[in-house]
Amino acid sequence: MNANSQNVIKTYDSSWKKVENFVKKGLPKSALEEARKIYALSRKEKQDAQMIKSLIYISLLQEQTREENELLSIKELEQEAAASKGPVKSILQSIQADIYWNYYQAHRYQFYSRTQTVAFAKDDVSTWTAENFHKKISELYLASLTDERLLQQTKLLPFEAIIIKGNVRSLRPTLYDLLAQRALLYFSNDERDVNKPAYKFEIDQAAALDPAADFVNRKFLTKDSLSLQHKALLIYQELIRLHLTDQNPAALIDVDLQRIQFVHNASVHPDKEEQYFNAINHIAHQYESTPAASQAWYLVAMFHEEKADTYDPFKDTTHRYDRLKA
Repeated sequence: MNANSQNVIKTYDSSWKKVENFVKKGLPKSALEEARKIYALSRKEKQDAQMIKSLIYISLLQEQTREENELLSIKELEQEAAASKGPVKSILQSIQADIYWNYYQAHRYQFYSRTQTVAFAKDDVSTWTAENFHKKISELYLASLTDERLLQQTKLLPFEAIIIKGNVRSLRPTLYDLLAQRALLYFSNDERDVNKPAYKFEIDQAAALDPAADFVNRKFLTKDSLSLQHKALLIYQELIRLHLTDQNPAALIDVDLQRIQFVHNASVHPDKEEQYFNAINHIAHQYESTPAASQAWYLVAMFHEEKADTYDPFKDTTHRYDRLKA
């Protein structure tokens, strides 16, 4: 009954062809007019993916037809998100975060020496500091993941129109996977433009490289509310927890290896090299007959290869045979 009550997915192909033809002819205003028609129709017919797609097109087309388009698009998306709910709201929040992040990167030089002043205006992005941007971007990405249960039950088929398809959909089976991965692209970056507090969070716990079943239950506490790395760890915990009981372990192996490589790069633990090797070696042997484990075996081989480069026949012969292992 639920399946029968859902709207038939529409694609509006003929309308989108008009948009594309106007774009090719260098007629952005005409393309914009058609995109707005698609937006109105898709909203009326509750075609969520098409509505979001039209909003993205409208924003891109308006770059050629109005000044300060980025700032205006941010406000328009905020209004759309405020009026939306469920998966649509989550997707729009993720897109908002993306626009803020792109805007910040494009204008980064303006924020290098800017500090909080009396000229700061909450609603005027042009007065923000780097810290303001990172706080807002973090809030939006986290907000896009708030409704975990719903997003984890939402398959991607209804949103095909706004997804760039890869060839391993099984590794990103739900909308939560997709939005979480978008958030991780931001939280995993080594952003150095935020003033670091005295209590800056650092990944210094060996538990960050524990096996997946143990890692999801570890506590990573901090007073550093702006730490990107801390938020990345928490998202990895949720993603891994989501796939721990999957019948096919491919998605679990993929995100767990992603987590291990992230921690390996960011960790300040003195024994992180040994911990990293133990972590990837554990996955390789735990799932040794599973095709998805081939990436773990590759990382184990690469580890031995890198160690082999340290072999010195006249000084350090510790890793003399590591290339054979690789």
